[in-house]
Amino acid sequence: MIGERILNYKIEALLGEGGVGRVYLASHTQLGRKVAIKILHPHLVSNPEIRQRFRLEAATLSDLKHINLITLYDYLEDERGLFLITEYAEGSSLDHYIAHRTGPIPEKKALFFFEQILDGLAYAHKRGIVHRDIKPSNLIITREADVKILDFGIAKILKAEQNSLTQTGARLGTILYMSPEQVQGKKVDQRTDIYSLGITLFEMLTGKHPFEAYKNSEYEIYRQILHETLPQARDFYPIVSDHLQSVIEKATAKDPQDRYASCEEFKIALGLQGPSMSQGNITNPGLTNPEMGNFVPPPTSKPEEVSRKPETPSPQQEDALDERRERNNTLLYVILGVLIVVSSVLIYFELTRVPNPPNDSKATVHWRDEIDAPDTGPEVINRTENLSDDEPQVEEGPSPNELLLDSLNLEKEKIQEIVDLLSKERRESLLQDFLLDNQLEEGEFGEYVIRVTVANQREDAEFKDIVIKVQYFDDQNEVIKEIEKELEPVKPGQTFAFQIREMIEAYQHGVSVSEIEVKDLEAPPTLDSLQTELLLLDDKIQELKIKIEDEE
Repeated sequence: MIGERILNYKIEALLGEGGVGRVYLASHTQLGRKVAIKILHPHLVSNPEIRQRFRLEAATLSDLKHINLITLYDYLEDERGLFLITEYAEGSSLDHYIAHRTGPIPEKKALFFFEQILDGLAYAHKRGIVHRDIKPSNLIITREADVKILDFGIAKILKAEQNSLTQTGARLGTILYMSPEQVQGKKVDQRTDIYSLGITLFEMLTGKHPFEAYKNSEYEIYRQILHETLPQARDFYPIVSDHLQSVIEKATAKDPQDRYASCEEFKIALGLQGPSMSQGNITNPGLTNPEMGNFVPPPTSKPEEVSRKPETPSPQQEDALDERRERNNTLLYVILGVLIVVSSVLIYFELTRVPNPPNDSKATVHWRDEIDAPDTGPEVINRTENLSDDEPQVEEGPSPNELLLDSLNLEKEKIQEIVDLLSKERRESLLQDFLLDNQLEEGEFGEYVIRVTVANQREDAEFKDIVIKVQYFDDQNEVIKEIEKELEPVKPGQTFAFQIREMIEAYQHGVSVSEIEVKDLEAPPTLDSLQTELLLLDDKIQELKIKIEDEE
């Protein structure tokens, strides 16, 4: 595509590529303005679902006009494909900024950036849009120190006319930053973004993700998100304040009810009340070239007072502090490296140390003596022959394949545990949208008539093998009759009603679900990936078992 023209824009370079499309840098042929053009992969253009999601991204972006959100300039569909033409935010993604420039970001500097993120999301939330994929790689720090939020392409539109692509429970996003309700495929709202923001703030302040140790183990991350308390930020970077630690804990609470209800409430907790420093596109005068890491908060005193009583360090002092921090961090890494090496050596010698033989040993020579002794041929053989017949023999340990089999079985058990948990929670979530209602109607000839209404409010599930139980009670609340009725499968979005007639004199009745099966039509990606991993593990385990049998 490089060199081609899209409307009045000439494509200059490839900026990145994802599962849905590529993003190119382009410039306006007359104005010279730089833009980013997102192009749907050609093989996906014919997919109506993905095509509709791409259009949804355009529609979503067209409604968003905020300094901290990427602006949509144009949208095009032609024979070559689908194209989103957006503002080009020149700068560094937050994850790159942390990894390659700052490491842990100083608190004042982090809050300056974070306030802009909160402002942008608050604007989107008020318009019924939840981002659902907040993470450092979707946040750009520009050369002017503005923060731009990218990729609303998987946002969930919380409007009355909900789109089938964004049904309740649809889970898109990055697992490391997902909220517990996202992982479980439950309903999400702006508090899901609050959780992701809490994880992002943790990473800004510490330079590390709280689940850093589990990045290579997807199922362990699921378990941490669902059941484990978030690690203390100070365990990763000790100078994180008590106040920010408590703010992170509330923002990342397991139960959405326990989190901040809005970005505004989050700002108040951080002490960021009042207008944002970036509102109206006014750049903080104390922040110069964030790519170089220089940060000085704006002065609060009058200009003539600054020379006598400065409130904050100068840029030169800030640079010196950054250099001192870098030297201290380097020294810390060297010390840790030495400790690791020494510990490894001590562990090695402890593991390889040979214990002294027992006093009652009947062996004339220890195996280590055999190694140290010169190779004298028959003499060594004679020593071996002196061993008593009743000397206990050392049992052979498990073979490498047996050890690997044990490891794979243990891994399978852990993954199966997570799959069972997620499957159960997913089923419970789906069943919440199966509705069974009833009311008493007037019957003729003494009949007791109940009108039953059944509704499936899901678009991603079918309910089948349904058996409902009807109980009739007397005036003492005793059951006088009980019947069961089988129902036809209830398709996605289907609602129907029917009557149950009985010749019975009853004071009241009750209708409940006795049996029901759920057919998940759109299983969450989490379950799909874990179940695939289980199948692969089963294949490996069977292959190993065959190898072990052959060895025996």
